[in-house]
Order: sequence, then structure tokens, then C-alpha cells
Amino acid sequence: MGSNQRFSRRAFLKQTSAVVAALGLTELAANSGLSQQAQAYSQALAQPIGQAGRQAGGQTDGRKLALLIGIDTYPANTVSPEQTLRLAGAVTDVALQRELLIHRFGFLPNDVVCLTNEKATRADIYQAIVDHLYNQAGAKDTVVFHFSGYGAQVRIADLVGGQVTQRSLIPYDGALPTEDRPILNDIFETELKTLLAKLKTKNVTTLIDAGFVDIAIPLSGGLRSRAREIIATGQPPAPFPLLANQKVARESDPFPGILLRAADTDEAVIERQWSDFNAGAFTYVLTQYLWTAPAPVTVGRAVGRSQESLVRWGGSNQQPTLSGNRKLDLNNPDKTTPLYDTPLRDTTRAEGVIIDTSTDGKKATLWLGGLPPRVLEYLDTETTMTCAGRRMTVRSRDGLTVQARLVNPAGNNGAPLAKGQPVFESVRVLPKAIDLVVALDSSLERIERVDATSALSALSFVSSTSDTDLPADCLLARPIEDQVETLTATAKNIKLGQTQDAPPELNGMLGYGLFSLTRSPIPGTLAPQEEAIKPAISRLTAKLQALLALKMLRLTENRASSQLPVRITLEKVSPEESLLITRQTFRSGIPVANRGNNNNNREGFSPEVPIGSRVRYRIFNDGEAPLYYTLINVDPRERLSAFCPAAEAQVSTTEIDENAEAPPVVTAAAIASGSSIAVPSAELDWTVDSPTGPIETYVVCSTRPLTKTFEILLAASANSGGQRINPLPDPLTVVESILADISQGNNSDAYSLSLAEWATLNFTYQAV
Repeated sequence: MGSNQRFSRRAFLKQTSAVVAALGLTELAANSGLSQQAQAYSQALAQPIGQAGRQAGGQTDGRKLALLIGIDTYPANTVSPEQTLRLAGAVTDVALQRELLIHRFGFLPNDVVCLTNEKATRADIYQAIVDHLYNQAGAKDTVVFHFSGYGAQVRIADLVGGQVTQRSLIPYDGALPTEDRPILNDIFETELKTLLAKLKTKNVTTLIDAGFVDIAIPLSGGLRSRAREIIATGQPPAPFPLLANQKVARESDPFPGILLRAADTDEAVIERQWSDFNAGAFTYVLTQYLWTAPAPVTVGRAVGRSQESLVRWGGSNQQPTLSGNRKLDLNNPDKTTPLYDTPLRDTTRAEGVIIDTSTDGKKATLWLGGLPPRVLEYLDTETTMTCAGRRMTVRSRDGLTVQARLVNPAGNNGAPLAKGQPVFESVRVLPKAIDLVVALDSSLERIERVDATSALSALSFVSSTSDTDLPADCLLARPIEDQVETLTATAKNIKLGQTQDAPPELNGMLGYGLFSLTRSPIPGTLAPQEEAIKPAISRLTAKLQALLALKMLRLTENRASSQLPVRITLEKVSPEESLLITRQTFRSGIPVANRGNNNNNREGFSPEVPIGSRVRYRIFNDGEAPLYYTLINVDPRERLSAFCPAAEAQVSTTEIDENAEAPPVVTAAAIASGSSIAVPSAELDWTVDSPTGPIETYVVCSTRPLTKTFEILLAASANSGGQRINPLPDPLTVVESILADISQGNNSDAYSLSLAEWATLNFTYQAV
């Protein structure tokens, strides 16, 4: 299989929040990589581990070796002078992968070698491949090679037929060629795949979180492109000793084993600042999913789930790809090879792990790799985690590393907590004062920026920043001619070799509008006429409120950590019946649903549903308590609609209980224990409307009555004439009511959400 494979059409994604993320960093000193004295290091590295040691680490079918490379602090001579914004998340990627491989895949710490920054020269990377992988990996062993950093296209001079362009990965010392030093010191992909092909094992997974095509549009919100701007021309370096006098693979040849790319080779690869940390978008969404995913996880399912997350948290057109010479059944991702050729250790499935404890047993240091990125950003100090039945509260956070204090240190028969034990989210505490952060385009004139700051400051739910390098949720800008041309060229629904006019959202637009941080226009926000910026912000206020509502709704998503046993299906009922999507909570204790052989019923994939089709959702309550629920959809224009279960509930006088916690109409709309309900009911239609694009669905279930929410939805349904309220007139008020309803206690500053009492499941499908 030589070509990249995709799992859905290359849609021009139109989401508001730029992709993720980044998160903390554990100490890498013990395994930070090879020194320049590679010979001495290799002797220590090659010491046999012994079968008993492998079994103690969960390894019984062969050794598991990983080489992780991340480079942020490149010297100035490795990139063009204009490319002043250096990377900041590649080393975090290494930490993310290292913790994941050790704690969820059972890699032994000494078998995970990390090369970062100045330790990742061309020579050191080669020597690590030889010493750690080539000299040690046996036929039944598993190998993972990860590279995060700059990628590039280079032209190799003095070859027969003139210059040849190739893709390369830039090591720390990958300096640009000069007249005095014309050698290209990059690591060509052809060299890398040839080296990996020489390993004795075929169980090789390569992950490349680097780009080869720079994005010409100015990036905002702390986003960075992982491609070197300049296409350098130079002479090839001396061949690696292991490849001397040998035929090197062609660029068109597949990688050995399995290759995961953060995006196709003609797409931009992005890293982002998230709060005060950075990471590669793909590496973060992949590792974050794998911390909480139930076993088994196949390669296809992992890539599909990552793609879905990039859509949901996106704003870039980045879509991960899967290729290699391994034969995979890509039409049925449930049947493909386990990711990293290694089964997940289901006993370690959690939001994080203990990485240190205090001598008195009262404090613990946690690595919370499994928390969703937005939840981590707003993590309140009263958030409660559990480990081995013992509760602890968060006290401080530094990236993914959290300091926690045990609530009952003497509990659990006094047994101390230990490193490596899984940690679970128990109570999610979120501040009520959450703003929508709007970045101001750097191309705006000074007077425009002053007026915009003044107008936005009048909106209590918005905070703005003139520094477009800081994290933000969206960008206030006006399309200009060169941006229109660039957006057209980078719209990834254009197939290679084809052309397309400017996106419809940009044709003839002269006024201000809202954009994602990668300059994708947020539908319905651009004006066709010239306008002043203050009236434009007044015009955009309703959309800004809707974007904040969506941001807050996403903070409630908890499929991985919810303890409620809930299942959701999406079915197409006409023109023919078919099951499209299944979702269920992971920690609820219910068995993983049988996915069957229906190729459309894919875990993590976005099925395509033709406009005009009728669909139906089905919610299953597998718990013992009644469930109160609502459903919110986000259409391709990012308009929110809602379903009000109580709108047509019939309540007789004999059903009224004056001592009930909720009004009768709310109680009548609950899902009884062990039963299910269809949304909408069989006699009603829910039609997939235009325009085309991704449709997000959020199903919120709670054992607490959604009294405030239903009160607002019932009032809105009186005007809509049914259970479906489309569009939702005041989405921010509705989402705030949902949070208030599912919150416990009376904290005036924060929502306190028990994972035992609520579940928000979400998924995406494509209207075509």
C-alpha cells in the first residue's frame, strides 16, 4: 500500500476553535537521548534486559523499543531569516508519547529513548537508530519511531537530469546550505525508510508530526507551521555508514510497516499554544484519546478518532493519514492491526497516572494526559480525582503535571499510593466566568484595533487580544485580496491538479467577519459591504454568543470519564434504513457495543449523510436511575438547534407528585431505567438540511432533572411548534442552564459536575 489513505472526503472544515493543544512536560533527563559520545552510550544501551524484566513490564511477546525525537530550539541558520517564530511543542510531543507508551502500552522506561533539541543532530539520530533499533530489535520485537519538528522540501543538485526535490526531516544541525558549505544536512525520508527497512522486525510504526508545505496565511492564536518556508538547494550529505554502497528507497516507495502522518504531504501541519503550553495538533489528539480509550484500539480506529477530534477542535484543514507497506483493511478499521503492534493495557485506562508521591503520603504529582484540552485549561483547584478508591483535590497545574492533595490520606487501609497507578476524574469543577477570546488581526489599522478593543470590551462575555501570538478562540478580520487567493489555494476539498474559485464566503465580501485561527471564514459572519468596525461587532454579537455557547458545551464532553451507563446511536431511516454511528460511555461498566460488519458504523469516523435524508437518534439508559436529557446540534454554518423532550410530554393529574424534585412535565420526559427513547419519535421527521458540511451532535444526559433547561426550551418550542427548536434563539443561556442543572452544590463562582451524575456524548457526521 504505497499511497496515503483517507477516511472521509477532504472537506473544507469550518470550525471556530483552532486545534489543540499542548500540554505539559515531564522530566526527560533520565532518557533524554544520546550524547555525542555515542560509542559509550551504545554499550550501556545494549545491555540485555532479560526475560523476567520484560514480563515484569508487561512484555511477554517480544521487546518494545521506541525512539522519540522532538526539536524546538533550532539554530537560526536552519530556517529562513523571515521565519522568526520557532517551534515550541515538539519536545512536549516527546513527553506525551513517552508517558503514553510506558503507562498504556507497557514499554519499559529504559526502552524508550528520547532525543530532544541539541541532542537530535543528524549523527545522533542515525546512531540512535543503529544502537537502539537496528542492533537490538529482533524479529518478534516492536519498534516505534516518532519525529516532531520541522519538515522541508529540498532540491538536491548535481544529479543526473538536474535538480530533484525530496522531502526531509530537519535535525538540530540541519543548517541551510551556503556557498561555502553547500551540503544539505537534513535526514531525507528516503534515508529514514531505508534504515527502518533494515530492521529485523516488520512490526514498525513511524509517526511524523512535521510538515512539508508552509501555510502562506498569517497564523494567529499561537499556531505555528511545522514546515520550513524556504526550499533549499544543495548537495547530498555523505551516506550513513549503514547505507553506504546500497540502494536507497525511492520517495514513492512506502514506509516499512505503518506510517502515521500528521497530515498529507501537501497539507500544512500545525502546532498550537494551548493556555501556556504547546504541542503538535495530531500528537496531542492521538495521545489524549489513547489515555482513555478502551481496548482494543486498532490503527484505523486511532486515526479515525484523531481525525474526528481535529474536526471538532479544528479550524485547520489538517487531516492525519495512514500508509505503509503493511496490508490493512481500511474499509473496516476494526479489523486492522493494533496501534503500535501492541495491545493497550486496559487496567491503566484513566485520565492520568501518578508520577510521584510525597514522603508523608499526603500529596501526589499527577500526569493528566487523558483530560480533554479545554478541560485542562480551565481546571479548577477544587477538581477531584480518585486513585485506588481514594480522593484527591487539585492544588496547582503546570501543563499536564498537576499537584494534588489527598482528601483522606489514611484511607484504603493506610496503603500508600504508588507511582504508575491510574488516576480518574471524579468531579469536574469549571469556572462560571468563561470568556470567548477574540484575536484582532495584525493587519488592522491602529484606529480599527482601538475601536474594536473598545467595542469588544463592552461585551461582558468577550475578552480580546491584540497579540495574535496568544491563544484565542477566533479571529476578527477582514478578507483581503491575497488572503482570498491563499484561502482558495489551501482549501483542502480541492483535489490535486484541479482549480476552484474563491470560497463562496469570500466572494465580494468587503466588511469584517470572524475567522478560525487558520483564516478559514466562519460561515455567516462576513458582510458584503464596507462598514465601520464598531457596527460590525454589534452585528456579530449574536454569533459571538453562539461561539461561546459552543465552547462551553464542549467543556461538558466526558465520554471517557463519565460513570453513567449510556449508549447513543444515529440511524438513517430514509430513503433506506442503516446504522451510522454508535457511542457509549467508556467507564460505565457496560460492554463495548458490538459494531458488527456495517462499514458505516465506524468508531471515530464521520459518515456521509445526503441532504434530505431522515435521521433518528436513539438513547439507551442502561443504568438504575431515570435519565433527563437534551440534544443539541451544530450545523455547518455553526448555528445551534436543540431538542426539547418535554415539549410534547403528556402529564395526567394522577401522575403529579407534589414532593417530586422536578416538575411533572420534566419527569415525564425522562428515560426510565433499562429503556430507550427515539429522537424524534417514529411519527416525526428530523431531516438533514443544507448546507453541506460537518454536523456536530451533543447529547447531554443527567440523573439530575434539567429543570432550568427545559423551562427555557419549552418557552422556545412554543414558537417553533414542536420538539425541535431550529435555530436556537439564545444558545448561550441554554448552555449555561445545562451547566447549572447538572452542577451540584451552590458555588456561585464555579460549576461542580460529578462524573457519576452526567454524561455528554458527541459525534460528527457530514451532510453531503
